[in-house]
Amino acid sequence: MNLEEALEGVTSILLDSAPVIYYFEKNPRYIPLMDRFVDHWEKSDLVCVTSPITLAECLIHPKRLGLSDLAETYKSQTFGGDKSRFRMIGSREADLAAEIRGKHNLTLDDAFQVAVAVTAGCQAILTNDRVFARVEEIRAIILGDLEE
Repeated sequence: MNLEEALEGVTSILLDSAPVIYYFEKNPRYIPLMDRFVDHWEKSDLVCVTSPITLAECLIHPKRLGLSDLAETYKSQTFGGDKSRFRMIGSREADLAAEIRGKHNLTLDDAFQVAVAVTAGCQAILTNDRVFARVEEIRAIILGDLEE
């Protein structure tokens, strides 16, 4: 399946941290795919949702290396804008994350990503983490499984 086929019917998608990092840090393996994703996003009605987990995971590397410009790029270009939604984590997400963690044996941060996606009304999660494939509550679009 290619990216465009995977995105059919998706109007809202949660961005896990890996795709965001691949895009902004120009990962040679995934940048062509992420460029296509961003092009699709810009030309469609697709809304991208991010969470405090996505933000924190994206900021670890820049903060560790003192790359304040990259950290600011993540914050300004990924977590705001007309077609982006930054969703906070509240008690509803915490309750659902606990249920998902228990049901699918996910780490708590992955369970929170699913919970945020579900409560935000997303149809899918864009990720490169295969653990999301075993979650039935939402479709996982795994970059490594997509045809170029």
